[in-house]
Amino acid sequence: MKTDFYTKAVLTIIAVCLTVLTLQNVDIIPKAYAAEKKNNLNTIPDKNYALVPVNENGTIDVVIRGINTSDELDVNIDEVGGMSVYRAIPVRNE
Repeated sequence: MKTDFYTKAVLTIIAVCLTVLTLQNVDIIPKAYAAEKKNNLNTIPDKNYALVPVNENGTIDVVIRGINTSDELDVNIDEVGGMSVYRAIPVRNE
């Protein structure tokens, strides 16, 4: 009987130690480390840069042609919020 208790106690201590060692090496919640912010926006400080041509004062020239609000506008909706609408009921607009 004493040998059985001794064996169980030793095996329990070994199991607890192995569990503690395993939990120390496993990062359940990853660690976050702070770093300095890199500011790449100031690479060209004296020039206006955009994906479209920008004037010296920062404005953009826009040409609007052929807008008539009384024209009929064709609208084809395939999806709403990622869901297909091919079985939707037709809605009449008066």
